[in-house]
Amino acid sequence: MINSFDRNLRLGYGFSIIVLITVSLVSWLTLNSLINSNRAVVHSSEVMQKLEQLLSTMKDAETGQRGYLLTGQLKYLQPFNGANKQAAYLAVEIRGLTADNPVQQKNLKEIESILRQRLNIFQQLVVKKQNSATILSDDLEAGKAAMDALRNAVRKAEYDERILLKSRQERFGQYTDLVPPFILFALIMALGITFYSYRNVTGQVTEREKLRRNLEQSEEETQALNEELTAANEEITAANEELTSINEELAEARDELVAVNESLEVRVTQRTQALQKSEQETQALNEELMAMNEEITATNEELQSANEELRQADERSAKLAAIVESSDDAIIGKDLDGIITAWNRGAEIIFGYREEEVIGGPILKLVPAHLHHEEPLILDRLRKGEKIDHYETIRQTADGRQINVSLTISPIKDKEGKVIGVSKIARDITEQKRDEERKNDFIGMASHELKTPLTSMTALVQVLQQKLKDSTDPFIPQALAKTALQAKKMGNLINGFLNVSRLESGKLEIVKNRFELCGLIDEYIDEMRLTASSHKFIFEDRTSIFVDADREKIGSVVSNLLSNAVKYSPKGELITIKCQTAGVEAQFSVQDEGLGIRAQDKIKIFDRYYRAIGEGTKNISGFGVGLYLSAEIIERHEGRIWVESENGTGSTFFFSLPIA
Repeated sequence: MINSFDRNLRLGYGFSIIVLITVSLVSWLTLNSLINSNRAVVHSSEVMQKLEQLLSTMKDAETGQRGYLLTGQLKYLQPFNGANKQAAYLAVEIRGLTADNPVQQKNLKEIESILRQRLNIFQQLVVKKQNSATILSDDLEAGKAAMDALRNAVRKAEYDERILLKSRQERFGQYTDLVPPFILFALIMALGITFYSYRNVTGQVTEREKLRRNLEQSEEETQALNEELTAANEEITAANEELTSINEELAEARDELVAVNESLEVRVTQRTQALQKSEQETQALNEELMAMNEEITATNEELQSANEELRQADERSAKLAAIVESSDDAIIGKDLDGIITAWNRGAEIIFGYREEEVIGGPILKLVPAHLHHEEPLILDRLRKGEKIDHYETIRQTADGRQINVSLTISPIKDKEGKVIGVSKIARDITEQKRDEERKNDFIGMASHELKTPLTSMTALVQVLQQKLKDSTDPFIPQALAKTALQAKKMGNLINGFLNVSRLESGKLEIVKNRFELCGLIDEYIDEMRLTASSHKFIFEDRTSIFVDADREKIGSVVSNLLSNAVKYSPKGELITIKCQTAGVEAQFSVQDEGLGIRAQDKIKIFDRYYRAIGEGTKNISGFGVGLYLSAEIIERHEGRIWVESENGTGSTFFFSLPIA
């Protein structure tokens, strides 16, 4: 037994130690591979960071060169003068970091060639400017082409570095995918063998202990049984002697007992019958009393619960009545026939009627005659269990005044869910409406006043452009072109505010004509290419579609969506435009690679004056009227406008119009 115990114990612990050593070795190999992978990630990140610094240095040099070409001031050449040394230093650093990568060495050789070419072009343009020579558009195009080639070469180097990093991570992933299952399998096996050894050892010990206890118990039981048998023998001897004398006495008393028994049997029979009858009656009475007690207890509990509910209901009713009576809003109750059943102090202040003057009267007493058709429609919706929120309309007071109100109307239901009445909350928004009208009038007036001098300034700039187009000083045409562009932006902004004023006052006219939609889109794309040279516009999936719409208004929508795509994608270059049929509608879309829109902003993006606030949009100009006007214009053409976007992945704006 002892030898078997020792053998099982040694086998279990020995195998557990072997598994522990194996798992430790595999874990060390995995950790070493993880460290190597992390070093590869840091190395690739440093290479891509140096590439970005190189590109940024060249952008700074290009900016300094442009500043010097436009102004002639030498302070703008400071970034340019240091760009040559900085670029060469960064190239040497990158060459050292990628010494083990022949692909990157080849990419770096191409980048250095383009750098030298771009710096030579920079130097030539600076020399021409210093010598007052004419800088041709071909010179600028050559510089732009060299800069684009540098961007593409840097992007290719970054792409190759990402491919290298991905391949290293995949090799590490293949190794690490096998390690966790192996460790888990080894641990399970070790636990299983340990448990098996422990079970065998404990089983043997338990069995031996059980046999020992059984033996001791058997010896104790045998000894106690012997003692009991000895005592029993002694008692039996004494009992035999007593029984002999008792038998003699019993023989004498037997005759007496026979007579007494006969008498007792008769009396017991009679008493038993009487007790049985009495017990049956008592049991029935007890059952009735218990049932009555239970009913009384249940009734008391129900009464206590009902009293508590009544007390709470009285408190709620008192609080609700106090709230209703002290509210400044009009709170009115009516039945499904439009008869007024409740009237608070706020209703008396707003409408001028006392409670006794309106209770039991029709609600149409508060509705102007030309709006009587509203009430049946409202009651039909409420009968269906619908709730009406913030319904703006006009109501009439006791002195004949008509006021603007915002109504919130809710159905009142009984316990079965049946609509039995109506609760109406009316808020006087007359002053709010007047404030909005005054604001719109001010915006319209200010827009008109600003538009007049702006029109004159634009005309003067156009005349100057015509007269000075052959000027030998290249700065003059460029300055006039920028002035004309800014004047156009200001004009678009003023037109936006003016259109908002017209829209809200009902004066925005829609003059529909039949025209080809893609031709209109081409015009605005060509215009955007002149002002946004940093972006590439692709017009694909174009279909010749004719629509019946206001050409000018639809053009403003297209212009707004294109300009937004440029503004909100400062780092994305590609803008994709589509125009195609979708059933009986013409569908237009603009897709950018910009900042994207958060989910909480998408539901409000077409609201008036709403702008999404974020880290990337705080420096972008705008007042939040463009998309609001676009949505209103499309809706007045019986079309739809919407957006699909996720934060950080760009946006796609759509609108659709009925096909003519």
